[in-house]
Amino acid sequence: MTHQFSESKSKYGFISYGRRESLYLVARLHRRLKLAGCDTWFDKVNIPDGDDYAVRINHGIESAHNFICVMAPRCLTSPYCLVELEYARLLGKRVIPINQMVIFKTKEQALAAGDQQVMVNFYQFFNLPNQNIRTTADVLNRSHALIGRTDWLDAKEQLSDDDCQRLAEWAQPYENNWAKHEDIDYLKSVDFFDKPRFGKSIDALEGVVERLIAVLERQTDYVHTHTDILTHALHWQKNQKATQHLLVGKERLMAEDWLLTEFLPPKQPPCQPTALVCEYICEARKNAENLMTDIFICYDTQDKDIRNSVIQSLSRHAKTCWTHDQDIEKGADYGRAIEVGIENADNLFFFISPHSVVSDYCQRELDHALQYNKRIVPLLIAPTSESAIPNVLRGLQYVDFTNNTCQADYDSDIDDILNILRRDHDYYEQHKILLARAIKWETENHKPAFLLRGHNLENAKTWLRLSDKREQHPPLDLHQQLITASEAAKGQLGTDVFLSYSRTDGDFARELNTTLQQAGKTTWFDQESISTGADFEKEIFKGIDSADNFLFVLSPDAVESEYCEREVNHAA
Repeated sequence: MTHQFSESKSKYGFISYGRRESLYLVARLHRRLKLAGCDTWFDKVNIPDGDDYAVRINHGIESAHNFICVMAPRCLTSPYCLVELEYARLLGKRVIPINQMVIFKTKEQALAAGDQQVMVNFYQFFNLPNQNIRTTADVLNRSHALIGRTDWLDAKEQLSDDDCQRLAEWAQPYENNWAKHEDIDYLKSVDFFDKPRFGKSIDALEGVVERLIAVLERQTDYVHTHTDILTHALHWQKNQKATQHLLVGKERLMAEDWLLTEFLPPKQPPCQPTALVCEYICEARKNAENLMTDIFICYDTQDKDIRNSVIQSLSRHAKTCWTHDQDIEKGADYGRAIEVGIENADNLFFFISPHSVVSDYCQRELDHALQYNKRIVPLLIAPTSESAIPNVLRGLQYVDFTNNTCQADYDSDIDDILNILRRDHDYYEQHKILLARAIKWETENHKPAFLLRGHNLENAKTWLRLSDKREQHPPLDLHQQLITASEAAKGQLGTDVFLSYSRTDGDFARELNTTLQQAGKTTWFDQESISTGADFEKEIFKGIDSADNFLFVLSPDAVESEYCEREVNHAA
């Protein structure tokens, strides 16, 4: 895919290293890379005086496209370098290991209490398993485990203790010059960085830089997009996951395409979408699709861990899920919100366990889904007596998670779920969309404002005709009634109002649209009026042309929106 996100101030790479052996090598690498147009994050240069260094380091890792790990004794036994490597892996960054001095002998030592606490705090903060890092050997082993089978770039050097001491003595008076390394002209003038000064170089720096640049420039579209989406997702997370910080429009669609990029062997993904990035893209899709989802999750709260695992795995494939603890607004009618969540989902996944089969809540959710002919997908997540399983589920083929003995078994179950979701996807999606519309129409005493018009009506008629003899999850009488009433009113209903708004104001726009419809006004609202697969911009302009009034939701984001500007210009 082509990288089209807005330009950011991202660095090509973040350099993680131990100063004792690697400071001079990193300074030379940083200089060569910057002069070659590949600016990298180097703590001596990029942490301003007086700033919180930990915050700067975290931001440096987050905003850099790659993580460069210079492997030498101090780096591989430092809890601080390990935290940097852990964070890079947590963020799904491409890790590029550079072998300066991988083979070395060092005495195993217990980490200071403060250093051990650094590791404990990191794992606790990110809710990760505690790796029990207590000694330098623990740091070394964990570092190698995180680097894994990633191929190294060799930049080998021989350094004695005396060489390291001389390096430290050189660095002290040079301290005030590091800030100048942001200046290209200064870097060109410091010719003493062209040659090694401490120890002996085994691999020529020119070759190291050439190979490193080749890696940094490989698959840049995918890697740079990863950084940009991650930056947006972290901002969303730091702002209470508010909807105004979700991706919208073309950027949202591009992010979804990026998430679904396939790498066929021998190609490999250079970096990985994190759970946060997947959640962010799925929430953006949910927000764009009128809060409708692929799946309603029916489960007992005691089974939350397996629920979370399945949701996270499905989010990697851009599948949206509805759960009571994430999707019910504070102060909303709980029971009705559950019902709407079921009505607005393509499928209901029933997590079968000894807890769920005796849950009144789960039974009510299942009954509501059956009332509206929803597709039910049972997932057996714990051994459960067949006699306790609801009768309606016993005859259904379920996905069995209880026989999993390894990750491959679990992955196979997720593949089975994805295959189920692909089967007749368009039918179930249209079933959901039309049902939601029909329920609104019925609830509002059959007001004409809720009837189907234009392409939506024609598509609904085609869907109903093709589904007429369907045995599994057929259309409801309510579907038929909505389409029949809409056909009877064909040509009599115009569009009173076209709603133009910034997609970041989607929550307000949805509420406004419903209020106008309840008042008897026919509206053109993109989340309801654009058929799946239609040309978005063409449909927008058609909607404006057909409407009697153009209603612009004024906000700072709307004023800055290029989409709103085009809509206003077309209306004018």
